[in-house]
Amino acid sequence: MSTVPSNPRRSASLQRHFLWLLLSVAGLFAAGIALSLWFSLQSSGQTQQRLLELEATQARVSLVRLLDYYHRLIENTARDPELLDLMRVGSLEEQQQWAVSRQRLLPDLLGLALINPQGDVLGEAVTLRVGPLCQLEMKRADILTSARPLLHREVAGLEHFDLVSPVRETGGEIVGGVFLSIRLTRLQRVIEDSLHPGHALILTDATGDTIVRKGEVEGALREVRLDIPETGWTLLAQAPLQRFTRDGETQVLAGLLTLGAVLLLLGATMLRLRRSMLRDIVSTRDALTALARDEPVPAIVPHYVEFEPAAADINLIARHLQEQRARLEHLSLTDPLTGLPNRRAFETHFPLALGLAERQRPVALVLFDIDHFKTVNDRYGHAVGDQVLLALAQSLKELTRRADLAARLAGDEFVVLLSGLDAAGVRVWHQRLADHFRNELNALGLDAQTTLSAGQTWLGDTASDTMNTALVRADRALYQAKALGRDQLVQDGPPAAGAAE
Repeated sequence: MSTVPSNPRRSASLQRHFLWLLLSVAGLFAAGIALSLWFSLQSSGQTQQRLLELEATQARVSLVRLLDYYHRLIENTARDPELLDLMRVGSLEEQQQWAVSRQRLLPDLLGLALINPQGDVLGEAVTLRVGPLCQLEMKRADILTSARPLLHREVAGLEHFDLVSPVRETGGEIVGGVFLSIRLTRLQRVIEDSLHPGHALILTDATGDTIVRKGEVEGALREVRLDIPETGWTLLAQAPLQRFTRDGETQVLAGLLTLGAVLLLLGATMLRLRRSMLRDIVSTRDALTALARDEPVPAIVPHYVEFEPAAADINLIARHLQEQRARLEHLSLTDPLTGLPNRRAFETHFPLALGLAERQRPVALVLFDIDHFKTVNDRYGHAVGDQVLLALAQSLKELTRRADLAARLAGDEFVVLLSGLDAAGVRVWHQRLADHFRNELNALGLDAQTTLSAGQTWLGDTASDTMNTALVRADRALYQAKALGRDQLVQDGPPAAGAAE
């Protein structure tokens, strides 16, 4: 276990630095307030400022509510269990048809599509109204985990913003995403509904370019800026600035002088603090990022003494989480009784086996169960039934090669993926397994009259073979083995072309 290296020098006190800073700021503001008491602005100017802030706040709330609506909409859509199945096993045509059907149901929608983890559109991008620049944006590495809207205003009349939400497996693995394009006219209506007469509301992006706006204020103006959370956008509310009296101008000048002095002091102090604080913040961020990515977490060594308890807690939590992740990952892929891989592990490994079959390497899927297993449980009890399952699991562990996979699907149902064997080789392997299983039962002293029935099929049997279709074929062969008297292997068909010699 790694230990946090000791800091050879004395840590500086952030609290002391800020205490001096606050005392200096308080002194400067006190001087500015004392000077400002000699003057007053007209009450109408203060009222106008409050109204403008209220207007901006109301518009911001409406915009946030609208964006939250679309975020919830796309997130709820991405959590649809039907969609998860479609992403797993659906064809491109079915995935496109799903997106087209949803487009008709949503207001102010420009485009909707499903994308794979690499950002490729699942279907015809033109039909789904996904432009080339949108497709390019979706190639970004963080597109499926970023909640920030993506703006596109290149084509007049088709201005819009995009949202993407990941579609995840039950274990959290991302299998793709839902892409949504909403016309900017929807934002325009929110701005128009929130605007007061004579004012202007402008929504800008992170670079300051206008997204939507309503109204125009000429000459001197009063302005309020509010950030829209998680978007990088800024809302500007503008109103004509009432002419100042001479006293008002004097007060503004005094305020500016005070503000300038405050900024100078803050700037000088923050420049001194910036490097040390940023180092602590960046090291903490890097540690948390590594933790989120399941990478080795670098130890946090803070510069300021006030950060040391938090850094120690983060280092401890990171170590605990990494240990827990390793344990949970193993448990999530292992059957607790037999120690064999479980169904989830089989589902994870199956695409690799199917890939081998598609490259003309024979891969056999053997599905089998224990004959009269229910009778064993009813007659001898579940403890003996568990011993029978363990005997079969031990036989599978000893007879399965490193390149193969044996897994327990459920109950007494097991599945094995065997590569590089022809039909005769699979039969020989099954006979060896049956003999070994019988020997294991005898070694345990179990007088359970059980045998193994198995059904076998070849992966890649069809051009669009899937895990479900392969299991159905193997299950059909298993049923035939049962009907023929049990204790035998029935093969669904001949091996794929290119079987091993």
